[in-house]
Amino acid sequence: MKNIFFICVFSLIAFTGCTDDDELYKNSGKDSAEEETSFPNEEIDQHLFKVINLDYPGLEQVKAWYETGNYYSASKALLEYYRGRIGIINPYVSLNSITTQQARYAELALAENGYRFYINANYLEEKDLGNGKEKVPYSLKSGKEINWEFIPKGADKEYRKQLHRHNWIPFQAMAYQKTQDEIYMLGWKDVYSDWVSKFPKTETVVDEFAWWQLQVSTRLMGQAQAFEYFKFSSNFTPQWLSFFLVHFAEHADFLLKNRYPDENNILFSQIISMVFAGTLFPEFKDAPQWQAEGCRIINEQLEKQFLPDGMLSDLSLHYHIGILDELYNLKRLIQENHLPENLLTSKFDQILEKATEIVIHFTYPNYFEAGSNEYCTSAFNDSWMKTKNVLEKNFKKYAEMFPNNQELAWMATRGGQGHAPSAGIKVFENSGHYILRNGWDKTSTMLIHSNNYSNEKMDIWSHNQPDNGTFELYHNGRNFFPDSGVSSYEGSGTPNNIRSWFRQTKSHNTMILSDKETEDNDEPNAKRYGDEDIKNTLGKLIRKGETNQYQFVATENQGYANFTHRRSIFFVTPKEKPFFVIVDEGIGNATGFSKLYFHLCDDKTAESVSLDIENHGAHTTFSDNNNLFIRSFGNADITQNEVKGYISYDTKGLFLPRKAYSLVMDKKENSPVRYITVIYPVANETPEISARFTDDETFIEDAIKLEVTVNGQRYELGYTK
Repeated sequence: MKNIFFICVFSLIAFTGCTDDDELYKNSGKDSAEEETSFPNEEIDQHLFKVINLDYPGLEQVKAWYETGNYYSASKALLEYYRGRIGIINPYVSLNSITTQQARYAELALAENGYRFYINANYLEEKDLGNGKEKVPYSLKSGKEINWEFIPKGADKEYRKQLHRHNWIPFQAMAYQKTQDEIYMLGWKDVYSDWVSKFPKTETVVDEFAWWQLQVSTRLMGQAQAFEYFKFSSNFTPQWLSFFLVHFAEHADFLLKNRYPDENNILFSQIISMVFAGTLFPEFKDAPQWQAEGCRIINEQLEKQFLPDGMLSDLSLHYHIGILDELYNLKRLIQENHLPENLLTSKFDQILEKATEIVIHFTYPNYFEAGSNEYCTSAFNDSWMKTKNVLEKNFKKYAEMFPNNQELAWMATRGGQGHAPSAGIKVFENSGHYILRNGWDKTSTMLIHSNNYSNEKMDIWSHNQPDNGTFELYHNGRNFFPDSGVSSYEGSGTPNNIRSWFRQTKSHNTMILSDKETEDNDEPNAKRYGDEDIKNTLGKLIRKGETNQYQFVATENQGYANFTHRRSIFFVTPKEKPFFVIVDEGIGNATGFSKLYFHLCDDKTAESVSLDIENHGAHTTFSDNNNLFIRSFGNADITQNEVKGYISYDTKGLFLPRKAYSLVMDKKENSPVRYITVIYPVANETPEISARFTDDETFIEDAIKLEVTVNGQRYELGYTK
């Protein structure tokens, strides 16, 4: 049901017969002209009348009561104004929108259930609360109190940070709208008033918890939703209205005065929430300033934070999709509230449409598999792999924003409308992402190569991992080289150890330069990792092209002072069986040991991966005959070592073992190290594969030539700069 329904129903606010959907709008207040004398003014937070613009149209009765000194009646009149207000639409609010899982989280957050506050899906425990085992949020109940300092065992400080976002409150508001059960309204008052008493507003940001910009902006957005669902409750009193509005203004004013210092997704969330606050509550004195300053910074940041190729500068698909969703709802806010179009830059739509193209081309072909809800995206740079359901929901929003975009129509309907995007080489050079694919159906093959350009410091909190040169490879419904993942946010001690292991260069499908030949096989939680990481992530494109036999892309990154990793990827496309050839070169005067890493499949399929130590490679043995055969060759002797590989799907600090190996070569001062890796699809056969370089090693700065032979068929590959 469209949100425009709010306008229609509010215009009929004085009715007697209600449908179930209309219960949200039932007005239970008395005539605001009737003076209330039974409630003392002390129960009203009188700061309300300092933050509200009493001259705003519609607040005449509020002002009249205020000027007589009857603050209770003034607050009651303001509540009745809000209950009858029309023409203000929050795009996040809709009828009958709660899911079964959200309803359960709403219920679990109540005091009687132990104040089990939903943070996110990463912070759940398995419990039997009377209905059999289920995954539920952790309890913060301590005696009769809420322990806001609680942290689950093994969790990092991200738990405490996100606790202060109050993600469960909108669920309780939606549950109230559906059930009309006052227990949810009373639960909101109980918890929010307790939180306000224990975490008073600070003037500036003092830590990353209660009054940090992302926590404040998320609470502000959630409170705006909760207000619309709860405001017809008999327990939404004039006293509570004054409390709510005073603290709502506190939040918005805090954001106005404390701009997040970095230009990233957190700043976007902050300024978008300011526009929402100023638009949804224009009755505040500072509302015009919240709205105007938010729009000003959005217009300033759009071209700064979205690179020319469409990627968010955080370089994380997870945050890219999240900010796109916030901007989609910002666009709806502007349109549905009939605000002037020039509030936002004329480039707004152009930038957003280009950003949606990133999501299209990062999507694996199993997105189109009927009946499946598997992961369909990569996990580079602090990203969580997205399922088909998540992607489809977002593609529908993109298609709504850009109805003339036939590729978005095709993605939104999973091939039902519009037309498929191209299957050629796709280059996102500014962010350093390159895609090679031969189609869009489930059986297609796709490789995504990441060689980011970022001059950001690679601190442990950064979303940009030092993984230049890495790749993922999808073939016929299976991701054979998934990224290792994230596993943990920044914290201290063990969480930071785990995060450092998953960030480190050698936890990806790429190359490092090491001063030792052996491998360190400690588990991720054992210590702090990263000593051998590349020091720079200044990736660049060298060449791309296409012939009758193959597509190719070549990139490089000088990760160390005197050592550049150049990776050339050839997608060889004979009709009978396309395959990949990857050339890795370590160029420069540095000495040591070059190590090329490959991490295969996932924890569920580790038994289907066999390492071929003597033959410098590996092969898979899946029973569905969808397998890969991998062989590597070098310009000098190669030593293959099995290494401990792990994969993680979330940020709980959990990780699962998988197969991985390194290929080690001795790097001499005046000569490069050069690898050729052939990745060939098979059913269960063993192909005959060989490969060699055919160029003059003296001139590899300018050209590359090689010869690959598979089952007697020779392929000559190469390019010149």
